[in-house]
Amino acid sequence: MEKRNKSVIGNRRSGERPSSPSKKASSRPSGRSGNSRPSQSQGSRSNSSRPSRPPQRIDERRRSSNDTLPKKRRKKRGFFKKALILLLVLLIGAGAYAAAVIKFGNLNKDLTGKVSQYNISSNAANMALNHRIVNVAIFGVDGRDDVDGSRSDSMMIASADFEHNKLKITSLMRDTYVYINKDYGYDKLNAAYSFGGPELALKTINQNFDTAITDYVTIDFTAMVAMVNAVGGVTIDIENEDELYWVNQYLMDVNNHVNTNSADVPGTGPQVLDGSQALAYCRVRYVGNGDFDRTLRQRKVFEQVLDKAMDLNPLAQYNLLTQVMPYVETSLSQTEILKYAGNVMFMKDHAIHQEQIPAEGYVDTGMLGDVSYVFPVTLADNIKEWYQFVYETDYTPSGTAQDISDEIESVW
Repeated sequence: MEKRNKSVIGNRRSGERPSSPSKKASSRPSGRSGNSRPSQSQGSRSNSSRPSRPPQRIDERRRSSNDTLPKKRRKKRGFFKKALILLLVLLIGAGAYAAAVIKFGNLNKDLTGKVSQYNISSNAANMALNHRIVNVAIFGVDGRDDVDGSRSDSMMIASADFEHNKLKITSLMRDTYVYINKDYGYDKLNAAYSFGGPELALKTINQNFDTAITDYVTIDFTAMVAMVNAVGGVTIDIENEDELYWVNQYLMDVNNHVNTNSADVPGTGPQVLDGSQALAYCRVRYVGNGDFDRTLRQRKVFEQVLDKAMDLNPLAQYNLLTQVMPYVETSLSQTEILKYAGNVMFMKDHAIHQEQIPAEGYVDTGMLGDVSYVFPVTLADNIKEWYQFVYETDYTPSGTAQDISDEIESVW
């Protein structure tokens, strides 16, 4: 698929074009230039900000005036499900919900009544209704008591594909420039969760990426620690001294807020990380290609946890469940989880197939005013790329999605 050339915005395909900021991009680096460190978002309608760097050691190298921790604010805990939630997370964070397709038909059959509620286009709804594939959003949120705001720290789409017998994970770049709604206009993708929780985040994902997602799983900050510890740790290749430095910097912060006492990661190369160390590794964003490599680190850890968990015996899986369930919230009912979760175990292929959106070759970074964003190049092309990955077929974006794509293209 070729990159679509930048075009003059003319007649709209459907509806009105959502309004976008009047600021033009002050710079647009060529290619994936994620090495620059984005500045804090200005003019946001909430008090949330990007996660700050953890406290510095004595040498205080790379310190900047913006590296202070946010002010304290009590988090609002949702209603945590109390039955087999972790098993759901282990099986691609509710992707197992779709496993009933094998025995009970298409679980997307109730989608029609939710199209308007979740900003689902008719194109996306028709695709979902005609395929035995179910997609569920996974939101990783920083549940610490002293974090100001609740922007999702990581965002993924888990796909249970029973047509091609595959489990798939798509990482969504949290700094992606997207349209949220008429009240908030255009902002970073992770801002949607802060403005309206998982429901607005789902609507934003559906509207921008032309998906048909109605269910979600939200994983608390400390869930990763419990999950990794329960499977005996994960083996991660620490690539260089700079990455090692930042892992141990973040580890101080993790130990402080998760009440652990994990030792520093001792060196570069393959290292067995415990839960706190793995969480610190997942949070690193100041090494390599910025948030691009950060999402890759998250997928590496998540994939290992899933692989090891699926090899556990049922009792060990249940013990893992009991450790993690206090940190998980989901739209799925206990009945749905219990009815469908086990079926995914019968899939022949337990490998995790991974993608990132905006995808490599269809992404750029740049500034609007003094705020850094990730720009899909173009959004329409990224939508097609995602459908090729998940549905393994061609797809024509809806008029609304194409309008948003054109608008984003016009500002950068």
